[in-house]
Amino acid sequence: MSGLDSPGARLLIERGLEGSAYTRWIGTRLRSFAAGAVEIELDLRPDLTQHHGQAHGAVIGYLADTVSAWAAASMVGDVVTSEYKLNFLAPARGELLWARGEVLRAGKRQVVVRSDVYAQAGGQETHVATALATITPIGERA
Repeated sequence: MSGLDSPGARLLIERGLEGSAYTRWIGTRLRSFAAGAVEIELDLRPDLTQHHGQAHGAVIGYLADTVSAWAAASMVGDVVTSEYKLNFLAPARGELLWARGEVLRAGKRQVVVRSDVYAQAGGQETHVATALATITPIGERA
């Protein structure tokens, strides 16, 4: 079952959002949910920018990592990130940042996920980063 009201989405919100002080502090919201495909978003506040006025790279990395882990968790349960490679494509400026994670392959020992991060400014979206992550299942399946 997919959608924001599905059992999988509720479990993800409970574990990943409500269970993480950092995730709550940064203001992450679940934007869409389906098995193997998750989107999250957050408001780009001034305290999340660097000296050029764009989103700090750590914020972009957080979004790529988190959406990758959440997409993997939607298929295999509790997970941790083993590694990810992040490519910055454009400056992230605007009011909103959002990211989409899609599982490319879910195995017993690892899940490979692609994620893309976007900035929204005045109704225009810019693709600002892309990542490839390896996620490791560590607990019960969802």
